[in-house]
Amino acid sequence: MTTEDIKITADRQEVHLGEEFAVLIAPRELGRGDRVVEGVAYVIAVDDSYSMEIRADSSTDEFADPGNPDDPSRKQVAEAGVHELVAALPRDAHVDVLTFAQNAGVRFSGTAGELRRRGRWNGNIEDERRWTNIEGALRRAYQQLDRQRAASRRVVLFSDGIPNFGETDPGRLAALARDAADRELHTDVIGIGAGADFGLLERLAPTGLPEHVASRAGAAEAMKQITARFAAFGRDVVAGSGELSLEINPSFPVLGVYQLDPTRRRVDGALADGGGRRPSRVRLKLGAIGAGEEGQPLYALRLRAPERISAGPMPVLKATGSLGTGPGARQLAPGQIALRTVDNPMSPILQPDLKRQIDAIELDREISGRIAAATSKADRERIYQEGVERARRIPDPDLAAAYQRASGGLRDGLDPKDVANEARAASSRSSTKSKRDWFQQIPVETPDEIRARRRRQSLDDDDDEGEFGGAYGSGTYTGGGSGTHSSGTYGSGGDSGAHGSGTYGSGGDSGVHGSGTYGRGTYGSGTFGGPPTPPPGAPTEPPPGRGPR
Repeated sequence: MTTEDIKITADRQEVHLGEEFAVLIAPRELGRGDRVVEGVAYVIAVDDSYSMEIRADSSTDEFADPGNPDDPSRKQVAEAGVHELVAALPRDAHVDVLTFAQNAGVRFSGTAGELRRRGRWNGNIEDERRWTNIEGALRRAYQQLDRQRAASRRVVLFSDGIPNFGETDPGRLAALARDAADRELHTDVIGIGAGADFGLLERLAPTGLPEHVASRAGAAEAMKQITARFAAFGRDVVAGSGELSLEINPSFPVLGVYQLDPTRRRVDGALADGGGRRPSRVRLKLGAIGAGEEGQPLYALRLRAPERISAGPMPVLKATGSLGTGPGARQLAPGQIALRTVDNPMSPILQPDLKRQIDAIELDREISGRIAAATSKADRERIYQEGVERARRIPDPDLAAAYQRASGGLRDGLDPKDVANEARAASSRSSTKSKRDWFQQIPVETPDEIRARRRRQSLDDDDDEGEFGGAYGSGTYTGGGSGTHSSGTYGSGGDSGAHGSGTYGSGGDSGVHGSGTYGRGTYGSGTFGGPPTPPPGAPTEPPPGRGPR
């Protein structure tokens, strides 16, 4: 069921036995009145190692001509991105600019308005530009942000290389970013050129946005578009962090956890699998949450239905959550959802775009892995072209265009790693349209309504009322009848008082389940007794509209 604080819906009202389906979860839209703390604070960390002087539009290691404005370096492209970012922030936003190589130093500290007037900042001295110390840059950036009490606190890291000074282990660097996110300090990253390690940079943005600028003509314009999007995401934050905790019925195995907005990716490490005997649990770190529909984060689960028919809506999951951290955290009202499982392979999918989003994420995961393992230009071109065709079949035109651009980049002589980084960044951009449409309740005919319509149409005079009277209740997309959740944490479906006590009671008449963790009695004792058989005298055929397999 969808609640006010936590929105939950599925891509269908009922699911065929053993079939995969998707569930969408999000906190409610927040308004400016939900904001507890005001203000915006950014630390912009710009790589100033020698490699940043390489030409921004070159696939070789040629250095740019500093006297030619039409021959920009990577450093100049990054600086253009910084100016675009600062121009889009509120004038009173606090901004620190630091540059780093083997050492990191703050080169400007003030407001966005002051930085616009000043225009430039100093970089590292010449003998401190030989290495790339990402750890040092992050630690100094988080130290600066810790001093600010703004609602939105973000680091934007620009780098064209891999860490080769200080901490270089990707796992430890990622842990540093995760720890900062727990303090409401969030990290966005932009890789530049073939030397950037996009896989690492992506891990440095667990609650942020990962991007890449390839060594193409027009790199400066691409950078401006990216940083403008970063600013739009970070300037109107209502809550500095949020968290959702999900408990999933063990009858519904979890096949994948995904983020759909503000970035699109598979979320690894969030699932604690119950092993088929206990509920699986998913913990989602939401990051900063903005105002309105644009600021609402979206997540999805891919689940598999059990291989048994349910007598009524069967509980799938419940969700709890909070906004903010520490003593000021606000708890969200719990949400839950229940679905019927039916023997009907033609059961309608009401929200097909949800599955398309998940299919696109899984396709990119596969294509990226195969590209990383490919050993020749011809193999890479063939893989990208396959990706184009498969993305079109999903259909996901944006992903197809990203693969088409990657294939063209290889033909134009771009470095394969640069091309791969650009494609991965493009595929991670959210392509959700209207989020509200996904949570709208879609009316679906219940068996009672089907019979009434057929009687009106004189199609089924023998289908007498009462066979399934009220068993499913009248409702909509996430519905359930009167008393759907009358007893137990997850009681669902059926008439009022249909369930005995239990955490996951499902369907049937009063007394069928008895007491126990997951129902017992009709199906004997045990931790997870299956759903009940219909009571004596109930019909044995599926409801109208749900024919045999």
